[in-house]
Amino acid sequence: MIEIRSVRAGILKIPSCTIHPGICAIAGPNGAGKTTFLKLLSGILPAKSGSVSIDGKEPSACTIGWVGEYPDRNILFPRVYDELASSLRFTWQSCESSDLKVRKCAHDLGITHLLDRDIHGLSGGELILVAFAAACIASPDLLILDETDSHLDERFCHHLEEFIRSSGIRYVVFSTHRPEQMAIADEMIRLVRGEVAEHLSLTEESDYAFPDHLSNPWFWRKVQTELSKGGT
Repeated sequence: MIEIRSVRAGILKIPSCTIHPGICAIAGPNGAGKTTFLKLLSGILPAKSGSVSIDGKEPSACTIGWVGEYPDRNILFPRVYDELASSLRFTWQSCESSDLKVRKCAHDLGITHLLDRDIHGLSGGELILVAFAAACIASPDLLILDETDSHLDERFCHHLEEFIRSSGIRYVVFSTHRPEQMAIADEMIRLVRGEVAEHLSLTEESDYAFPDHLSNPWFWRKVQTELSKGGT
């Protein structure tokens, strides 16, 4: 589990918080501390006090994948293939092993045709897929998505969700303002002024007692469950 204990970092003040394996959505208004929370989990932002552990290890000892709202700001290499292979090369994996993993990841995400393309010639959607592949290819302990869905349509988001579910990544934590996207999560944390205002499961039947409303993630969870059963 991801355990946060007595943490102060930036505007965050979190006495205790435990995130279970699976997908966790981080919600809250602008300025609530969502990105700060994600940076804390990733180890980018060290806690002034308290501790963060991922399965008993500090974030710095874990492999972390990160995709932001504007992934082009973090691109390192001009060619798509090299961007995907970079994290594997940095860990001294063999050329043969790296090549197999790059091509498998590209195939699974449907971007094999982009491997020899120049990063700067990609569309916004293609760029998201490349950044997503680069973050996932090293099988991270934790994958963080910071409002990555802001400029994506529902079908595109569903494609990424399917890949996440099949990837075997133990922890996926993402921030979003879209309730229909929060609904794909197994649990949700809502931040208000740097504090955890709610921490709820989105998988238990009891959660469906909340009123049906388009702004309510439980409503969308119910809709998605019914659709998966063949309902209307």
